[in-house]
Amino acid sequence: MDGDGAKRAGRRGMGPALALALALALAGPLAGAAPLAALAAQENGRAASEVPDPEAEVARLIDRATQVFNATTPDAEGAAAIIAAWEDVQRAARRIDPDHPAIARAAIPIASQLYNLGRNDAAREAVEAGLAGLAADDPDTLAVRAEGVALLGTLLAQAGEADAAVAALEEGYRDYTASFNALGPEEIGRSEAVSKSNLEFSLSQVMLQLSRIEEALDYQRASLATREQYLGPNDPDTIASVYGLAGTLRRAGRMEEAEAEARVAVERAVAHVDPSHPSYARALEMLAIILSRSGRPIEATDYLVRSLELKREHEGADSLFFGYGIHLLATILHQRERYAEAVPLFDEAAPIFAKYQGEGSPFGLGSQGYAAQGAFALGRGAEALERLRALDARMAASDVDTEIAKRIGPDLVRALVRAGEVEEAARIAARDRARLIETEDTGAFALRHAVLVDAYAKAALAGDPGGAAADARAMLYFLEAGRVRASGAWQAEERAALDLIMEIALAANEPDILAQAIALATGSGIAQASALRAERLAARDGDIAAALKALQEAEAALEAADRALLRALAAGSGIAAARARLGEAVRVRDEAFAALKGRDAALGRLLEADRVTIPAIRARLGEGEALLAIAPAYDGAYSLLVTPGEVLMNRIALPRAELVAVAAAVRDGAAAGQFDAAVSARLAEALLPAGERAALAEADTLRILAGGPLASLPFGVLVLDNGPAPAFLADRFALANVASFDRPAAVPERRASGFVAFAAPTPFGRLEDGQGRQDAVLAPAAYFARSGADFARLAALPPLPGSEREARMIAREYEGGETRLFLGNEASEARLADPAVSQARILLFATHGLVGGELEGIAEPALVLARGGGGGGESGAARDGLLTASEIARLDLAADWVLLTACDSAAGFEGGATAFSGLVAAFRFAGGGSLLATHWKVRDDVAAYVAVHTLRRYREHGDKPRALAEAIASLRGESGLPGADRPEAWGPFVLID
Repeated sequence: MDGDGAKRAGRRGMGPALALALALALAGPLAGAAPLAALAAQENGRAASEVPDPEAEVARLIDRATQVFNATTPDAEGAAAIIAAWEDVQRAARRIDPDHPAIARAAIPIASQLYNLGRNDAAREAVEAGLAGLAADDPDTLAVRAEGVALLGTLLAQAGEADAAVAALEEGYRDYTASFNALGPEEIGRSEAVSKSNLEFSLSQVMLQLSRIEEALDYQRASLATREQYLGPNDPDTIASVYGLAGTLRRAGRMEEAEAEARVAVERAVAHVDPSHPSYARALEMLAIILSRSGRPIEATDYLVRSLELKREHEGADSLFFGYGIHLLATILHQRERYAEAVPLFDEAAPIFAKYQGEGSPFGLGSQGYAAQGAFALGRGAEALERLRALDARMAASDVDTEIAKRIGPDLVRALVRAGEVEEAARIAARDRARLIETEDTGAFALRHAVLVDAYAKAALAGDPGGAAADARAMLYFLEAGRVRASGAWQAEERAALDLIMEIALAANEPDILAQAIALATGSGIAQASALRAERLAARDGDIAAALKALQEAEAALEAADRALLRALAAGSGIAAARARLGEAVRVRDEAFAALKGRDAALGRLLEADRVTIPAIRARLGEGEALLAIAPAYDGAYSLLVTPGEVLMNRIALPRAELVAVAAAVRDGAAAGQFDAAVSARLAEALLPAGERAALAEADTLRILAGGPLASLPFGVLVLDNGPAPAFLADRFALANVASFDRPAAVPERRASGFVAFAAPTPFGRLEDGQGRQDAVLAPAAYFARSGADFARLAALPPLPGSEREARMIAREYEGGETRLFLGNEASEARLADPAVSQARILLFATHGLVGGELEGIAEPALVLARGGGGGGESGAARDGLLTASEIARLDLAADWVLLTACDSAAGFEGGATAFSGLVAAFRFAGGGSLLATHWKVRDDVAAYVAVHTLRRYREHGDKPRALAEAIASLRGESGLPGADRPEAWGPFVLID
């Protein structure tokens, strides 16, 4: 479609894909369009004597209908006006001939508006009549026929008739292509080329729905090629096809390729498109969607906010285009678990969709569904149940949207069970399971989730706490099996499933199930797996790339086989064949994984699922040790305490949202020097109630596995007894955070000696290049055209002169071995190749730590180093001054200790994690041992004191948690450093063992 056509299509109530595929080529340009009032006056002023001959009248009415289309507002009233104008065309044509071609021609835009109003049955009848009445050999109606075929294919697909949709589209595409190829070059205009492209796009979307991925991508690429050939690569509509390809790749699960195409669209839009054109904002929007689905919601938010600014300026806030952007921003905040911010945005978007698409708008209902989810996750039970009931009531069985059903159904069932309405819960769970199984394009996760919810509701109805345990295990296996294709960030529906599994485990007294669910929820290795995979592929390691692709395809086949088995079980037929297919898919997947592991053993270990059992956890505990695992899931949070003699499972009394808020208050208060002992005591009571404290009577070391936002909590400052002199958790136990239930093997003694420090790096040559601080807002072209790190913003990070003093203090105290200090420009990636690094027993990185997605172009956790220091003028990722998790994983280390200081990050309680937590697995796979880090930046003298004394005590007795506990006790009572006994001074230190 032309640029104005794209804009009109976006305003006519179509979703982003449909706007691209179904924009009518009938309408002329917006420029010079007469307002409706003027058109009406023109009609009323016409004298009877001025009425021309009948054919001329039909032609005039066609022109008028086109102008009405251009002049109306994009809402239900405007759609009705457009339909009325084209019906006038049909009436005038019938007076000439019942089979007049204008009747069929008018039926296509009428059908389009009926579709926009949600009247799909009437739209289908109209478009079928229109296509039947249009002559196949009429070149004047070539584009109209193409748009009609595209609409018909979409209607058939939405009705669940995917095979019929493919047949209609393929036949229409063959006919159109034959007619198109018969045209001379001078006869091919924009509308003819765009119509061909739209047909190819529609075929792509239907193929995608049928899981025919390669065919979908072939048609999508053909759609793009058509526009590039006839419109040019930098035309706004061609750019729309580029981000359309990115969207198709995203839906196919090929995220690296999707991001690359999305960035091409952004670069072309910034360079060649006026910011007022919708393709500019939509390119930014698509990249935001892909980044958010790749576990980088912080970076995604920046792009989407900019997109919304453009929409507000050029489209206005009262538009469907803007409503869609608000909805997307809310979904990203929803993914980041910032539900309190997301719910009002969904509530703002829903009436916009209702206004322009009608009360049955899928996007409008989707906004309401997300808002209900958010209320549920926030622990607002009564409000959530009211929202969920109202939305469920609006979704008639004959017109149910499965995307919304699979979103709200589990929450509605759980809310009803909690309200004591178990019979209603069981009815809805059974209904939703049947609906999703019958729907052709329902994914395996949604089916598994529906089966699990149904089993949960039936167990509640029967009063059988253990009745859903088997289905909980099956869902766990399903989630584990897809870990290679995971983005590193659980979506809301996946968190809800894990939450339900934990609830079932608690009710059924199945601690192994709870432990495995917590292991998945904390997700210690998933983000690192994705980062390492992307890095390996970017390095063009062909063997590993091929092995990974084979594994991903095997996992996709395994998911399809699982989905087929669920359907066969529901139908009661074909079960044996479905089981055989699933067994074969499992075999192929296992072989693909073994092949990958053979190519790269470290990557194989990173991706390999570890079976968690209580005996295995106990076997890894040392004398006097206990392990406390805490997982904030969806609306709840769960804990598992394992001691040598007891296992305690608990749903934490505070709702998840309140728990995270209280934990953030404790952390932020301590970091700011405004520690509130009463709030800390309240949190300690929730995390360690009386039963857990009693079970810990014989323990002196507590290992803590904390997931999600609680990874940022300084557990040592929890107050166990809020008396005149508060008793802290750090007073009672030697503490160590762990990254997973699987305790790492001891670091080999070989080679390990010496101390190496990277401290006070000069970020990105700030002094040498004369960049200085760059706090000003960058121009859009400078900001959005980049595909790498934002060097200007990194250069503006505050300097760390104290970290040099810290490194020198530790070096003076270190006894034995070689000492190497890499400072300033020498604290670079190039210096990691120094043999002293691989031989060091202690490694210090006194620098900034970054969370993946926190800054533009940084997709994984990283440490900031310098770009100089022997880099030899090299450029690129290998010498960009960012030591990423995937680069760390490739180092060859023997360090017993890795010290990270100044690694504070503001992302911890926004559904993300502290910077250091994402680096743990990387250092482990590189051969590193324990990490000593800080939750926030501390004074240099305090950091040096704790590091030196921890290492001294460790050399005395070899117990790392005890060594840190003794160092902190010495800091507080013996150091003589001013303020050392305050929580802001000693509280941030954390051992990750």
